[in-house]
Amino acid sequence: MRELNENKNERNRFTRMCIGDALIALMKQKDFKKISVSDISKKAGLSRVTYYNYYVKKEDIINDYLGELVAEYILEVNQHPEIGSMMSYRHILFSLKFFDRYADFFKTLESSGLHSLIINAMNDFMEEKIFKEYPGSIYELYCYGGALLNMFLKWEKNEKNITAENLAQIIEDFVTKEANV
Repeated sequence: MRELNENKNERNRFTRMCIGDALIALMKQKDFKKISVSDISKKAGLSRVTYYNYYVKKEDIINDYLGELVAEYILEVNQHPEIGSMMSYRHILFSLKFFDRYADFFKTLESSGLHSLIINAMNDFMEEKIFKEYPGSIYELYCYGGALLNMFLKWEKNEKNITAENLAQIIEDFVTKEANV
């Protein structure tokens, strides 16, 4: 019975990711507000009924997709304890390279005016996953998460005009300097 549930969960995840991929592909072609449920369903190869089994509105798709990325990030971080604490150079570099795998997704959201969904996901991550073990203020985490996200998006927009290693060093230097002010 457990294997049956795992297969169903994996199938549900696959369907949700197909819907998310379809929406992102459509966002490259037309304005987010003009994308219909029919457009998404057709692009994903699903019925409208299947779509509504998973989502009520398009923003839910993006939030779900971001949630999957967060889960994957946490899994990978836990598999690599050698990257160190969240604000260390190695962890920052890891984060930049992880985000970079999904650069197309993040750039599409930003160019569609949906930056707030990304920052909300970052803030939720900081509140739900980091803050309970963080010794400082939640506002420090908001500041760090926002800065990391903004620098990543600008780096992508500037066509990665410096290396990920250089950007990670700039971020670590800034975080270290601010902590010592």
